[in-house]
Amino acid sequence: MTLFHDDTAATDGRICVLNLQLGTASAAMTPAMAHAGIEALSTTLRDPDIHVIVLTGSTQQFCLGVQEPTHEVRAAQDEPAFIDALHDWLLALRDSDKPIVAAVEGQASGAGLALALACDLIVAARTAQFLLPMAGEIAGRHAGALWLAAQRLPRAALAELCLLDGGLSAERAHALGLACRLTEPGMALHMALQLARPLAQHALMELGGVEQHMALVESRPLHEVLADERGRWLRRRALAPTPGRP
Repeated sequence: MTLFHDDTAATDGRICVLNLQLGTASAAMTPAMAHAGIEALSTTLRDPDIHVIVLTGSTQQFCLGVQEPTHEVRAAQDEPAFIDALHDWLLALRDSDKPIVAAVEGQASGAGLALALACDLIVAARTAQFLLPMAGEIAGRHAGALWLAAQRLPRAALAELCLLDGGLSAERAHALGLACRLTEPGMALHMALQLARPLAQHALMELGGVEQHMALVESRPLHEVLADERGRWLRRRALAPTPGRP
């Protein structure tokens, strides 16, 4: 995992790009990537100068997810530590008090899909695909990605993602509201930075407040949300100065 400000981000140091640096030869999730990912994200979240985060992969692939390792590779890996790092990474993305934008080129599959879904906004190239391979679902390895997808998709669209080999195309994901912007291939990061710049102008306290409000609204019944809104509205009105009075 590499932190960098490329030329398109250099005009605003409050935006940090976290680049998976996958390349075209091996776009799979690895233990090294999961450990580096949570470390890089944790460092960025603690930095008061960073207001917005952009998560991206290579110009060919976002992330192909965890590939089934051979017996020799499995024996050499510390699988519990790998899984824990990946889960910590997803939770930190999901619970971040800073807005996070995913820039998706190529495939976001399995754990890669989970990473994208844990972000607040998704920008996708028109050639991108969002996949949840059935083999991983049957084995129970995609529960996190499935949970995140269920929060953002209608039931029929969730079935489409889970049961069809092609998953969701970028066009379909955009139509369903999963992706907020579509771009030409190779332009997802550029568009993500365009979205990030106005967000980065806000104070961290403002951005954190909106993130917390979104999380609370998602977890509470409507009548509680409306009652809270009424109370805030009336308190603000009571504090407002009366016209004609000093």
